Amino acid sequence: MTSELAHDSLSTWPEQKRAELLAYLHGLYKGVFTEEAIQFHLDVHVGFDFADHALSRILPTARPGERLFDIGSGFGSFVLAARAGGLDARGIEISEFETGIARWRLRRLRPQDDADFVFRTDDARSLDLPPASVDIVTLWNVLEHVDAYDTVLAAVHRLLRPGGRVFVICPNYCAWRLEAHYHVPWTPWLALLPRSAVARHIRDKGLDPCFFQTSIFRRTNWGVLSALKRLGFQLFNLDNNWPMDVGQGGFRTFRKRPRRFLNFWNPFRPTVELAARKI
Repeated sequence: MTSELAHDSLSTWPEQKRAELLAYLHGLYKGVFTEEAIQFHLDVHVGFDFADHALSRILPTARPGERLFDIGSGFGSFVLAARAGGLDARGIEISEFETGIARWRLRRLRPQDDADFVFRTDDARSLDLPPASVDIVTLWNVLEHVDAYDTVLAAVHRLLRPGGRVFVICPNYCAWRLEAHYHVPWTPWLALLPRSAVARHIRDKGLDPCFFQTSIFRRTNWGVLSALKRLGFQLFNLDNNWPMDVGQGGFRTFRKRPRRFLNFWNPFRPTVELAARKI
């Protein structure tokens, strides 16, 4: 974390602002998160743990001043980190409350920036931005919360300039893992069952399935990869920018790093993680 971002640690927030944030999170994740999970969310996603990690994946291939749009920017942590890292980063978020917190944070850290311009309450599918006007788009744990996610990816394709990149992380629901929000045991077969059956599975664990029924959509590794391929994106490993399309340099990756290549295409990997370039 840079010294600039250290001034925005939660311990420096006014007590009333912290209380508003906690009340919002408890309401949003009622019956989903334990108190320990709420604290983890504060540390990792409102703090800068995840933001710093995600930015480290982007900076090796980014140029200073590149225009970045973070879709689903939440409380603004990643955009704040990216701006501190030299990128022209902006955030799009549907929640007005979260956008308000993000603007408040930016005004504290960088009063020279126009917070209302940097953070917008909007839907990425209806942005009034010119086509091919963005260098980088990020989708950090967003696609699992969007119905008809292929329309979001189509909007991303429209926004990106040729050669622009999109970076994606989201849970793979065709996997053996703990569900990302409820932290209940999950198997690939639950990706195929009707939503009502999965809701019963969650209720049987003593949790409220309402959040699942309204806000979680079961994305899969192959589903996301296929959607990006249909749009004409070239796929890359998120860690080191190795090409992963067999016809576009991926065969070389397969020969040199077969395990990495197979893990990228593994339908059961716990998390969807990738970079993709608009051709």
